[in-house]
Amino acid sequence: MRRVSWSVTLASVVLSMATLRSEAELSNTAAPIIVAHYHLNVTSVAAHRRFWVDTLGGKATKIGSVDAIEFPDVYLLMHVQPPSGPTRGTTFDHIGFAVPDVPALTTKVVAAGYALTVGREPAPGETASPPTAGNYGRFSYLVGPDGVKVELVTNTDADAPPIKHHHVHFVNENFVEMQQWYMKAFNATLRDGQTDFFIGADLPGVGYMLNFFSWLPAEELVGMRGRAVDHVGFEVRNLEAFCRELQAKGVALTQPYHRDEALGLAVAELVDPWGTVIELTEGLRR
Repeated sequence: MRRVSWSVTLASVVLSMATLRSEAELSNTAAPIIVAHYHLNVTSVAAHRRFWVDTLGGKATKIGSVDAIEFPDVYLLMHVQPPSGPTRGTTFDHIGFAVPDVPALTTKVVAAGYALTVGREPAPGETASPPTAGNYGRFSYLVGPDGVKVELVTNTDADAPPIKHHHVHFVNENFVEMQQWYMKAFNATLRDGQTDFFIGADLPGVGYMLNFFSWLPAEELVGMRGRAVDHVGFEVRNLEAFCRELQAKGVALTQPYHRDEALGLAVAELVDPWGTVIELTEGLRR
């Protein structure tokens, strides 16, 4: 009888610890929709762990049976499949992280053998990248394994963690139309500060997250599927009802609401009009 009691107690403690850890990773437990994961096609899990864990400070974990890297407020899910190309040249430009000291972490990344890159691409025939100054202070752009592009921006909060997820960066010639589509689909609102190459959208209860730019490389942009970042994942409360809401708005699903046994989550999928693949999940916050 004591053995059974101890087993139950231990299981309860482990479950409580797992719950606390999950809530710490996806800290926004109230918002109806958050950006919660990215799906990476990787040539080598070990090479990606060296970049995301050893260099940037993430933690190796599992989501269901899938290898993953966790950062505060986001997971990176890894699928072993050589990507068809880097993030550059797709409608998704980079993953944005916030850190207290951009120069220090950038120096560490370069010392580990990874390359710096630019934000906006040079215009055809030019060699210099246009300025990309933002209102968040210092920033840098990095290239990880398989050509995954990352931006580091400055987190000025007094209690800022070493690194946390900050934003999603989309690119498109029709960047305003793209932003309006995401506002419609995800009930986001217009952010102040629109320019001739940028417009933002804020998710309800989240704030700064979705950025849309006309940072166009020389080649024609393509969709995400099969590339280094295959899709962006939005975690949704009451996903089944949200899928019905999307369809009522005329937004078609490429995969209907169902359960993904490998991830252990409820999922659905859609593709925006420019080829950006979006996976909807429910259960990552648990």
